[in-house]
Amino acid sequence: MEGQEVVTTEDQKLGTVIAERDNCVIIESGHLFKSKHAIPLDFLHDEGGVLRATVGKDVVADSPKVDIDNWDVGPVRRHYGLDGEFLVDPDPDGLDSAETAGARQGVNPAPADRIATLGGVNDPAADKPLIRDRMANANDPTGVTANLSDRNRTGD
Repeated sequence: MEGQEVVTTEDQKLGTVIAERDNCVIIESGHLFKSKHAIPLDFLHDEGGVLRATVGKDVVADSPKVDIDNWDVGPVRRHYGLDGEFLVDPDPDGLDSAETAGARQGVNPAPADRIATLGGVNDPAADKPLIRDRMANANDPTGVTANLSDRNRTGD
């Protein structure tokens, strides 16, 4: 892999592979002020001798700079979201929405309640089809041709 060029999906050059370690490639970029960054192999695909990255140039540029002599894959994997704690706070400003406050107190959020109301996963009635009575049409106001039995009309 050494010596292969790495480009983005928009054909922007990211750099050239100088090493491969711990399931990552280390690339060198820049002309005058060279820098080294690592990209996990999970984000690279070989296309005819060129490695194509599925991450943008900004993501790679913001990644931790790499020192080949003191290599640590941890910060690189955390930067690309492959390791670390995955705690998502939907209210980063500290103000709780009603949904977040309810979730912290064990209350089902509104979407889960709507799904349950519509016959969601935990509804035993969802196992059988619901039969509804049809209204009579303009040509048959008595409903004789609705073609439903009395059993279906009454729900028995």
